[in-house]
This record gives sequence, C-alpha cells and structure tokens, in this order.
Amino acid sequence: MAWGGEASSHGAWRGDRGRVSARLELIRALFPDLASDLDAAAARHATPGAAASLDDRLDAAATRLLPQAAFADIDDRGARSRVERSFAAARAACAWMSVDPPEPEAFAAAGVDFARLGAELAADPSLTAVPAPFGCGADVWRAAFAAATDGSPDAVGETHRSHALVLASEAEHEFGVLDAAPAGAPVATSSGVPWTLRLIPAGVRPPVLGLGFAHGPHVTLPEMLMLQLMLLAEGEQPVDSASFTWLAGALADGRLAARHVYDESERTIRITCREIGNQGPHLGARTPRG
Repeated sequence: MAWGGEASSHGAWRGDRGRVSARLELIRALFPDLASDLDAAAARHATPGAAASLDDRLDAAATRLLPQAAFADIDDRGARSRVERSFAAARAACAWMSVDPPEPEAFAAAGVDFARLGAELAADPSLTAVPAPFGCGADVWRAAFAAATDGSPDAVGETHRSHALVLASEAEHEFGVLDAAPAGAPVATSSGVPWTLRLIPAGVRPPVLGLGFAHGPHVTLPEMLMLQLMLLAEGEQPVDSASFTWLAGALADGRLAARHVYDESERTIRITCREIGNQGPHLGARTPRG
C-alpha cells in the first residue's frame, strides 16, 4: 500500500474525490494494520458512495485522535493540554472573524518548535499559546469583537456611544504597521493569510510594569486581539482592565506607539497611542516567546 504523496492501488479507498485529507493520511500512518484491512475490505465491496462514507468516518475518527498526535512533541501533559485548549479557543474566535486557522502541523512545518514551546509553557503558567493572523485589516477585527458581544455581553458590548473595539486615529491611520507579522517568527498560511504561533504572557496585567516603549520586544496587535477573543470564547474576562500593554510597531515616524487597554466600564477594547518615552506604573510589556 502506498503512503505519503504516492497514489494508492486501491482506487475505491480514495473514491471519486481523488485525494485523502491530511487527517486521513495521519490516521492511516498511526494505524497501518487497520488501514490495510480497510483497504482490502473497500476493494472487495467498493461503491463510490461506500468509499466516500468510509472516508468520512475515518476522517471523523482522525479528528478525535488528532489532538494527541498533533502535539506529540510536547512532553508535559499539562502543557500539551493548554496548547490544545488554546487551539480550540482560537478556532472559536476565528468563527467571529470568518477566517480559518492553520492546523498545528502547518505551524510545525513552518518551523514552530512545539517541544520548546511545551517546555516553556510547563515552566511558566502565565503563558498562553496564541495563533494570530496578520494583514486582516481593522474592519475584520472590529467585526469579530462586535460578533463576540453576543456570546459575552457582560465583557464586551456595542452601544450608541462606543464599539467593542475602538482604535485611536493614529492607530487607524497606520494600521498596516500594527498589523504586520513579527520579523523572524515562523509563519504558516491559511487561505493566503499569514499566521504566527507564539507564547504570550496572559496575566491580568503585563508581567513587567513601568516601562517605556524602548523596553521590548512587544506583543503585536493581532496577537493581543486574538488573546482577548480567545478569552471571550472561553467565557473569561479580558485582560488589561487596570493596565496598558505596549504593542509592536512605532508610528508617526517613530514618535508614537500604540498601547492596549480593556475599558471595563464601557465594555470596550481600546487601542490608544502615546509618545514612545511615555511610561508609568500601569504601562508595561508582554514580551512574546517563540
């Protein structure tokens, strides 16, 4: 029986669709004896409908087994569970954005070291794995937070006075700077959209406060917004209700930088801008890892 990208001699197995999904390939690799038996059965009793039905059933089985297989490089069980939970929350958040995240295998193929991420997660319970898309544009994020209000009306809301996501004029004007993927980070793509997977400090406030913008590197705007959507998808409160987080990307020819805050009284995520030298006891950095 052929594996990988080679064509199988059993056309009935692959049916009229002429391909096997990545998940089905994985389940065949994990259980070669079962796959061989099913190949033989499909060859004996094949019809196009039966082959498609078998393919669908195995794909569903692969979906149940994939969480363990996709993160097999993560040794610590607790860390592995946290990554699985992050991907589940990200998928829920993506429904509000109308985008599809890459599968974990795509991140691994792009160069994400899941073993190292797992070790860092195990060592620091404040970190969260955040898959984040770049280049989506401000309107997509605004629409996502507006959609999130239905599931989390106590946390974020749309009123006649304010939206769930509010951008300062400077951030709106140079949104492309804030929406750029971080240099040097592995990038996976889904439907042409670039994504990164990094660990973000996800405590209620940044781990280090009282810093100016020069004390980076900083979390990107898409990572911060995705973290908030993931929290909302899990029924949790947004972070930064009593703090500000610097965001990567200098604006206004290097004079300004954006910062993130959650306005709990207005149930709004706000992106404001300040001079890069600004610092205070409630302003800090969430330095990404990965």
